[in-house]
Amino acid sequence: MIFLAALLFFAAEAVAFVAVAHAIGFLWALLVLIVVSALGPFVVRRVGLGVLAHTQERLGRGEIPTRELLDGLVILIGGVMICVPGFIGDALGLLLMIGPVRHLLIRMVGHRLARRVQTVNTGRWGVVNVGSRPAHGEPPPVPQRPGLPLGPGDGGAS
Repeated sequence: MIFLAALLFFAAEAVAFVAVAHAIGFLWALLVLIVVSALGPFVVRRVGLGVLAHTQERLGRGEIPTRELLDGLVILIGGVMICVPGFIGDALGLLLMIGPVRHLLIRMVGHRLARRVQTVNTGRWGVVNVGSRPAHGEPPPVPQRPGLPLGPGDGGAS
C-alpha cells in the first residue's frame, strides 16, 4: 500500500513538472525546482529555530513541550518534502511551515489517533483507557482490582 502511494505521488510529481514546464518552459521549471530545493533548508532552519525557542521557554517554566515537539516533527517532514525536488512536495512542505496549517494537521491526526486507540483490551487485566488528559495537579489514582497483588510491597499477599 505504501509502495502504491509512493508510486502515485511520484507520478503526480512528474505530471506536475510536465504541466509547469509546458507553461513556463523546461529550463525555467528546472531552475525553479533547483532554487526551491536549495532555499528549503534555510526556511526550515528559520521555522525550526522559532519552535526551538518556544520549546526552551516551556522547559524553563517547567512545562512539558508536547506541542513544540510535534511541531518539530511536522517541520522535519515538511523540510524533507521541500528538499526533495518536485512541485507538489515543495508546495506541501511549504504549507507545513505555516504555523496554523501545522497545528491544524497535528490536531486532525491527534483526533484520528485518539479515536483509534481509545481503549485497549489487555487480556486478563481488563480494559485500559489510553486517552490523554491534561495534567493538572496530582495524577488520577490508578484503579486496582481488589484481592490481586501487583508485586512485592503492594500490601497484598506475597
